[in-house]
Amino acid sequence: MTALSILLTILLFLIMFAATLSIVFGLPGTLISFLAVLFYVLLTKAHFIGWTTVIVLALLTLTAELGELLFGVKDAAKAGVSKKAVLASLGGGIIGSIVLAPFLLGIGALIGAAVGTFAGAFTVSLLESRKALDAAHKGWVSAIGRLKGTIFKGAIAIVMIIICVVEIL
Repeated sequence: MTALSILLTILLFLIMFAATLSIVFGLPGTLISFLAVLFYVLLTKAHFIGWTTVIVLALLTLTAELGELLFGVKDAAKAGVSKKAVLASLGGGIIGSIVLAPFLLGIGALIGAAVGTFAGAFTVSLLESRKALDAAHKGWVSAIGRLKGTIFKGAIAIVMIIICVVEIL
């Protein structure tokens, strides 16, 4: 392995690690990781990571992104959360994760995402129905769906890193 290859490999894993952490903020971390791998494969002419692995990572990326969305939307739809409340929960989740990110060594971002998701869904649901208990239930279901989706997506991002480590070694 040349010095350039070593540098590119280190850079790849730094990007993948940062992208995995970005998932907590509602960002498409698996997509960022996939694009980093694709760029790495193109630069190294598929010497360390093969095209079959790229296809597997593409499928994992698609699964992670759709899975995160489906966890949140499916749970919210079952609880009768409106489209406006779902959009508010998404925005609230992003804002909450950014605001609480500095606390608890970054775990605050995950807590902030759940709290923000709850707040967004609760606020819009309360404005729509004027029933606090119903709005609280919809906010709770939205927050749990968001957490499940984030954990699912984060787990897939970790699997993607492991696959790349195994492939390169």
